Amino acid sequence: MPAFEAKPGMPYWQDLVTTQPQKAAYFYAKLLGWEVSNDAYRVARKEGLPVAGIVGAETDLLGWTPYFLGLGTDGVEKLGGEVISTADVALGQMTICQDRTGCPFGLIEPHGEDQFVAAGEPGVPVWHEYIAPSQDAIDFYAELFDWEVVRDGNYFIAMEDGAPFLGMLLDETAGVSLWQTYFGVENLEHALMTVGNFGGQVISGPVASPFGLIAIAEDATGAGFHLCEVAVPEFDDIRESDSILDL
Repeated sequence: MPAFEAKPGMPYWQDLVTTQPQKAAYFYAKLLGWEVSNDAYRVARKEGLPVAGIVGAETDLLGWTPYFLGLGTDGVEKLGGEVISTADVALGQMTICQDRTGCPFGLIEPHGEDQFVAAGEPGVPVWHEYIAPSQDAIDFYAELFDWEVVRDGNYFIAMEDGAPFLGMLLDETAGVSLWQTYFGVENLEHALMTVGNFGGQVISGPVASPFGLIAIAEDATGAGFHLCEVAVPEFDDIRESDSILDL
């Protein structure tokens, strides 16, 4: 599986906080082909590469939460956000925060020097999107992470070296702020059938988008997520000794 080295401020990880972690683990294993550990902090892997965590908890912060790489927590509070909690796990130091609107997000400082994340392909996250009720909510993240942001109408795209890595939708009618995670699938129609077969629910879609066919769904525990149809990458003459950075 191809991967890329994340830069500070880029999405690096995602956790699902749920009151039914075992049920959630089974659902995503069937839908996305994950292998999920049975520890208290369940780590989901795709072809051996860690892609997400599943956490059992009784909390108001249920659902998927993205984690951004590094940068510490000082800037969060200086910009009007809040640091909620910090934990040291096998992957590194993970901190839950809230932005100025009260929307949860995470920061992670991985253990070790290699900071590789799964690339956008079936079975792994391919996009993150923030629903913002105000321009101020978007400005919080742009300033915190020093993102290069390009605006197209009410849509804001964060860029790194000329490539987009997440989007932010300004929707002043939304009333709430929300981070959404898109997972890649090879065949969206088949994936939506799998959602229903294993206790989930299709909320809307499929619809065409600039990124491909997308749909909104809920997993078997009621947590919302998005699916996006993406192509399986093809590589010629790859050997196990080849550097992952050259792929």
